[in-house]
Formats: sequence, C-alpha cells, structure tokens
Amino acid sequence: MTDKIIVSTWYTNLLEECKDAFVEAEFTSRWALIEGYHNVGKLILAEYDHFEQNDIYGHEISQRLATSLGKSQRTVEYAIAFAKKFDTVDMLPEGKNTNWNQVIKKHLTQPKETEEHEHNYIEICAICREKKNG
Repeated sequence: MTDKIIVSTWYTNLLEECKDAFVEAEFTSRWALIEGYHNVGKLILAEYDHFEQNDIYGHEISQRLATSLGKSQRTVEYAIAFAKKFDTVDMLPEGKNTNWNQVIKKHLTQPKETEEHEHNYIEICAICREKKNG
C-alpha cells in the first residue's frame, strides 16, 4: 500500500510543493534576520548623539545596549558596523543569496593573519610510539 502512494503523481507533487515551501521559508527567515540586524544598527546610529550627551562613548555604548537587550556586545557591534558599511541591505554584493554569518565573515571582520613560524617536527617510532633521537 505504501509503495502505491510513493509513486502516485499527487504524492510527488505534494513533496515538491512542501520542499519548495521549506526552501522559501528558510530563505525568508535568513533575509529577515539580516534586515533585522541592519535595522538595529541604523536605530543605534540614529541615536548616537544621545549617547554622547550622556557621556557614554565608544565600546561603552555597545556594552550597555548589549546588556539591556540581552545580546552579546559583539552582536551589537556587528549590527552597528553593518549599518555603517551598508546604507541598505540591498547593497550587499551577494544580494539575498547570503546569511548573517556570511555577512559577518565577508564584510564585518578582518581575516586573521597567519603567524609565520618554524615547524618543529618530532619523529616518532611507528612500532613503539616513542620519540626518536636525531
């Protein structure tokens, strides 16, 4: 009985429609999150002068906001940096084909510089697993 359902056209169509609905929902939620972070950054930037008047400057702004919002300071700082870098979310080079983590990695953080160092290799005996002198 189950095999008959799986090969039925209506069932295949239902599966495709459900898959499409999931893909659309995931896409919409990722983009809504990006828009949300951008909006938060813009709101904070719009009120920046009020912070200055209250003697709250620099990292202290993001720290106080993060505590009040129940978010991490880094999250608040990324939202601010995002709003500073992009006037609108439509300016993202990837368009809507991205997610918040990719925005952070590609546009809001500096790549870590690799430290140059000498390699110190140790030979290990394949039989007894002890270090070889050499």
